[in-house]
Amino acid sequence: MTGVRVLVGTRKGAFILTSDGTRRDWEVSGPHFAGWEIYHIAGSPADPDRLYASQSSGWFGQLIQRSSDGGQTWEPVGNDFSYDGEAGTHQWYDGTPRPWEFKRVWHLEPSLNDPDTVYAGVEDAAIFRTTDGGENWHELSGLR
Repeated sequence: MTGVRVLVGTRKGAFILTSDGTRRDWEVSGPHFAGWEIYHIAGSPADPDRLYASQSSGWFGQLIQRSSDGGQTWEPVGNDFSYDGEAGTHQWYDGTPRPWEFKRVWHLEPSLNDPDTVYAGVEDAAIFRTTDGGENWHELSGLR
């Protein structure tokens, strides 16, 4: 093993920890996005320098960020997570109907072989996919 990288999302930002294979000494980079809640940060298996982060704040809402240099710099990418067709309703815990509402991206899962393809699990409940590095997101129908 040549090196180890740990990506950490917190309520106060993101941190990137790196070490050699012995894991004795660690370098800590961050906080990235200081003051923002980071729901998920993930690296692409196809390109170790490509990172994606899902962040949210009460003031500005949901935002997806992308890095192409291992987290040294970040850029916001597409943030339009629109349900296909009529959103409809679902049964709430108390039995009443409740509309599907997009709130945040809880999980990002980069493709194993394409750094531009990423899957996003969102709240209320849906899965979206991008094939252009996060610029455009499309709901995978039938999973809501």
